[in-house]
Amino acid sequence: MPSEDARFQRADLTPPGMADDAAAAMQLYPGDVVTLRLISTETEEYEGLVVDERGVLHIPLAGDVPVGGLDLTDAERRVEEAMRQFDRTSRVSLVVSEPSGHFASVLGAVGEPGRIAVTPGMRLADLLAAAGGAAVAEEEGFSMPSGDLGGARLVRNGEALPISLEIALTGDPRHNIRVRPGDTLYVPADLGRLVSVLGQVGSPRIMAFRPGMRLTHALSLAGGVTRDGNWGDVRVIRGEASDPMVYSTSVAAIVDGDAHDVVLAPGDIVYVASAGHADLRDVMNSLSLLLSIPITAASITVPSLIIGSGR
Repeated sequence: MPSEDARFQRADLTPPGMADDAAAAMQLYPGDVVTLRLISTETEEYEGLVVDERGVLHIPLAGDVPVGGLDLTDAERRVEEAMRQFDRTSRVSLVVSEPSGHFASVLGAVGEPGRIAVTPGMRLADLLAAAGGAAVAEEEGFSMPSGDLGGARLVRNGEALPISLEIALTGDPRHNIRVRPGDTLYVPADLGRLVSVLGQVGSPRIMAFRPGMRLTHALSLAGGVTRDGNWGDVRVIRGEASDPMVYSTSVAAIVDGDAHDVVLAPGDIVYVASAGHADLRDVMNSLSLLLSIPITAASITVPSLIIGSGR
């Protein structure tokens, strides 16, 4: 086997980080509020000017001036050029009074996903902390981290940066880089530590796995099978999305003592089909839509062994 051949070595897929992470001058972004001071024979000051969603600042007399993405020095120069047709001696000073356009987005399995204000010197670990850290799944006093920090990605200008969030949390400056306005941090759910209960249940959800968790317990935590659910057709899907194993059981038979109460494993997906919905292909097509994973009936293996031990 290749894994037993000494010539084969495990590939190191750890991203290299970023050596060039110099501090950047403050730039103007849509939503920023600035104060404009025109210095000439007289000094005039205009407060509350907003950079609009086009990156344009409306200047008295000069009209619309594009400043989005410029640092303050370049923006002042741009405004001065626009003012020269009215006053050749005027000088311009811009001060950001409200940096309302300086935000980064944090999405996925974090405590408080949403937009986070970017402050000078903020780094990646600070951004995660401001979003409440990685999400934690809690059930009946049992908690487990549900965010996959190893799979997290920081996207800037449409490209994922070569950094690791896990390493960033150790303080390594090559990975714990400065956050820029417009950055997006995505932390996926660590489904390998969780159990998903979907389909015709009272409250479809992803929950923390705990050793010894059984099918009926997971269904109970998800609100039980609905009136439209098929008590005789509950599927447990286990393994990789590209090659899953599917076990079909009957909750009614479990309750009557005629079937084993399945012992679940981390990453299992429990799916309760609709009444009369017994075709395996249809079930897997519905599941693939719910999870947005490319599951096909051709890739399904239905094991003859019962998952888990007896009651």
